[in-house]
Amino acid sequence: MRMTAVIDPAGTLELDLGGEKTTAPYPSVMDARRSVMSTATDLAAETSTATELHIEDPSGSRTILVQTDGAIVEQDAESDPTESGPGQPVEAVEPVASPVTPKVQTAPEAAVEAEAPVAAPVPIPVPAPVEASVATEATAPAETVEPLPTRRTAMPSFVDRPDADSPAQAGFRGVLNQFGLKLAASPAELEQRRDEKTVSQHWAGPRTITVLNPKGGAGKTPTVICLSAVFARLGGSGVLAWDNNNSLGSLGWRTFDAGHEATVVDLLEQTDYFMTANARAGDLASYVHHQPSDQYDVLRSDDRSGAKKRHEVTGDEVHRLYSVAAKYYRLILMDSGNTERGDNWEAMIGHSDQVVIPVKSVDDAAEGASRVLSALRAGNEHAQSLADRAVVIVLGCTPSHGPAKLNELADSFRPFVKSVVTVPYDPSLIEGRIRFSSMLPQTRRAWLRAAAQIAEGL
Repeated sequence: MRMTAVIDPAGTLELDLGGEKTTAPYPSVMDARRSVMSTATDLAAETSTATELHIEDPSGSRTILVQTDGAIVEQDAESDPTESGPGQPVEAVEPVASPVTPKVQTAPEAAVEAEAPVAAPVPIPVPAPVEASVATEATAPAETVEPLPTRRTAMPSFVDRPDADSPAQAGFRGVLNQFGLKLAASPAELEQRRDEKTVSQHWAGPRTITVLNPKGGAGKTPTVICLSAVFARLGGSGVLAWDNNNSLGSLGWRTFDAGHEATVVDLLEQTDYFMTANARAGDLASYVHHQPSDQYDVLRSDDRSGAKKRHEVTGDEVHRLYSVAAKYYRLILMDSGNTERGDNWEAMIGHSDQVVIPVKSVDDAAEGASRVLSALRAGNEHAQSLADRAVVIVLGCTPSHGPAKLNELADSFRPFVKSVVTVPYDPSLIEGRIRFSSMLPQTRRAWLRAAAQIAEGL
């Protein structure tokens, strides 16, 4: 007797028993399987004939023989089960010494042979590889065994559910929720959550963001600091702010030191070591300056103002430093400095994945941004792509420069770049060391929006 059972992921069973088809729903695939096995076992016992059962369900397909005593024998999927007779276990199959056509038993012959004492078939609960003895010089082909179903395919998941937005945590709705309510988040809060998710992602391989504007005082250093803080706070460690400036860059002045005065010059002396297999990430702490509250590291430019001759970083040295940075950091933000014709500038552009152009709300800073965009578009294909995908950040530099002034300046750049973000005036960005937590809420939100726009291009 042959049975065919097809079970879909919802637990619906379609059973074909000798041409008679029935359909029945079950709570789960497992319940449907139990029903099929119970039916096959009862049928084999009632008819005193092994039942051949073919099952197709979400875990795959298989064919088994259910013996009259309830034993289960796995069938070889590539063979015809009728050739060896019903009820013959896999282990009993022996290769013949010569090509003899197998004899097909008729029902009377099978009945006569059944009177002789024969060994009972050994139940096989799960399929296993079978080692056949070698009877001739030719090697028998290896048996193909179906892999056992994994839990993911055999059972439903109890945790894979669609993400649901949590109740409001900010604003008036968030305050009310502290008293036991569960008000939904506002559209503004949902938008902020989307930006945070975009910024917090990690990419396969390191990414480099370059902050460009040849005009000094255009806002490059605050931009590098604030973006580094946003990416590190939301995405975790592994963020480096690198001052690629040959003229006394101020990144080291506007951030905190780590108890030493190391700069790129000191790290250049150790680049060979840090590229070896024995180098340790912790050793970098002697060459970079970790920012405890904002969770990123700073690689300072050579700031020895009293030295007779400053070290001018070459393009080759930028490549060496970048190899180390890309090995130990997932995200690198570079302050370009003000010399766009230097070798270090060209090498930096070659490593860039995204360009950010800060513009303080004054005309000369805007002119510098316009010129650097034009220079990129006059460069090679990579530089042109960076210009097309650039993000411009307009920063308010005085309290009198309100939204109208910033938006007017932003509108002049929008046709030429990917996006433009405005950041309102904030006294904590004007002088002294910069900490993200010291900024006004609207300023922090603006930097988050800028970081999200940049992350979309990475």
